[in-house]
Amino acid sequence: MDFSDRDLYRNISIHISDRSHWNLALNVYNCGNQNIEIEHYTKPDYYIFYFVKEGKGYVTVRQATHKVGAGQGFVLFPNEEARVKSEHKGAMNVTWVAFSGHLVDRYLSRAKLSVYKPVFSDNSEHEVEAMFDRLLAVSTTLPNRYCKIMAQLYSIFGFLLDNAFDIRPETVSPEFYLIKALDFIDANYQDDISVEDIAANAGINRKALYAVFKSLTGFSPKDYLIYYRMCKATALLKDENLSIEVVAVSVGYSDQFHFSKEFKKNVGLSPSVYRRRVAQDPTVEYKSPIDAVRQQFPVPSLPELPPDF
Repeated sequence: MDFSDRDLYRNISIHISDRSHWNLALNVYNCGNQNIEIEHYTKPDYYIFYFVKEGKGYVTVRQATHKVGAGQGFVLFPNEEARVKSEHKGAMNVTWVAFSGHLVDRYLSRAKLSVYKPVFSDNSEHEVEAMFDRLLAVSTTLPNRYCKIMAQLYSIFGFLLDNAFDIRPETVSPEFYLIKALDFIDANYQDDISVEDIAANAGINRKALYAVFKSLTGFSPKDYLIYYRMCKATALLKDENLSIEVVAVSVGYSDQFHFSKEFKKNVGLSPSVYRRRVAQDPTVEYKSPIDAVRQQFPVPSLPELPPDF
């Protein structure tokens, strides 16, 4: 639609919402620019947008590490421990803004951003960088800076929503979704994740995820997750300094009894008996049904990066 055609917008009234509707309402706390040269640990109780202007670095959340560079940004979520560090070759310069707001999580989800996928990219016209630059510039100018800051922050959200990368199932091979699901499990098996969480991160629904797993591995997503945790548990049980309770928590079970029940069901021995068996014969190895899956679909060492990264 050509907005320069003024006749299209004469004598019209467009209903947007009623008074019962709550939309994205933001509160900005602070903003700034800084060079990150060493590891920076944080656990904010608000959201933070970072935009990388120069350099390269890493952001680690929930044990998953993401590479970022100039022209990319990332979001940190409330009450989530995060580690941000620059590449060893030099500082990473970032502009940032801290904020909170009603329905922020929902809007970030629509923009395909989450704790598991916190990174976004600018376009070839550097629109996002310009928005961050303007936000920082207007924050230093009084009076009436708050409305101007808010305008830029809303513009950033608008860009992220407009440019959300939406992969259609019919245009991507099933292997793509399976590998995304396997990578998610690798990074988050210690947490209380569900099949719904795995499917959401892969970008498909639970039913589609089940079909992909069954057709390519012969296992359901739930069975794969359990077997994966059992593999990790058998390795940890070799260390006699770790209690069975600690082993259970380390592989995603808050209830030791539940863990022991699942372990015996899948490994064939209780955790304590397995530990004694290994102590007697260190060559004992648990042969998991899913060993062949990761041989066929290996974990990439790092996420894919733009060609010029």
